[in-house]
Amino acid sequence: MKQTNHKGVIYFKSEKIRVSHGFSTRLGGVSKEPHLAEMNLGKNLGDDPASVEENYRRMASAIGFENGSIVFTNQIHSNIVLTVGKADIGKVYDCDGFVTKEKGVTLAVRSADCVPILFYDDKARVIGAVHAGWRGTVDRIQQNCVRAMCELGATPEGITVLIGACIHKCCYKVGEDFCNTLYERLGRELTDRYVSPDMYADLVGLNRELLEEMGVRDITASPDCTCCKSDLYFSHRASKGKRGVMSAFISL
Repeated sequence: MKQTNHKGVIYFKSEKIRVSHGFSTRLGGVSKEPHLAEMNLGKNLGDDPASVEENYRRMASAIGFENGSIVFTNQIHSNIVLTVGKADIGKVYDCDGFVTKEKGVTLAVRSADCVPILFYDDKARVIGAVHAGWRGTVDRIQQNCVRAMCELGATPEGITVLIGACIHKCCYKVGEDFCNTLYERLGRELTDRYVSPDMYADLVGLNRELLEEMGVRDITASPDCTCCKSDLYFSHRASKGKRGVMSAFISL
């Protein structure tokens, strides 16, 4: 993925996806509080609402979508992926992912260590976006997104996937509840591949394998760890929970 600067707004995109899309960073916005500066895209974190709106306007201008075209999710750490259209613009749903084939609808998911994933099938003209926290990852939200896209005419081999910056194995130390859930739902063999003996977990690798299990082959993942690079990204772990949020956007 390529780092892009549009009038001071720093974000990442890929030439593989030929529609408006991008992963924001924490740079290029107008939020003033130190833990929210600069490009906070969270509306419930104590930021000035006018600053958040201006941040969304700047992201829309940079990436190339209409600012009033976004469908929002409450992100409940589920595996729920909804199919949406123009009638859903401006609404907020209890889910962690969306798919659509309607033009003029912008899908958005927020993150600050969790895994943001964008999906695109060029031939079928279907897009998707998911927020894959560890619970959503284990409950196969990435696979649910592929299934939902296929219901709209996509094919697994035709889908291009971008995995944005998130916390990486170097910084993601997990607990027994994480491992026990993985053992129960994914099996010990898969768990042992992605959780080291000293309890550091690789969510990027796990999401990649679960996507490949569905037949998706064109997968690009950011090498950046949000916790290591907390000057460029918001990180829940690096900031001990006091932070803003980034967002990934995609629109036909």
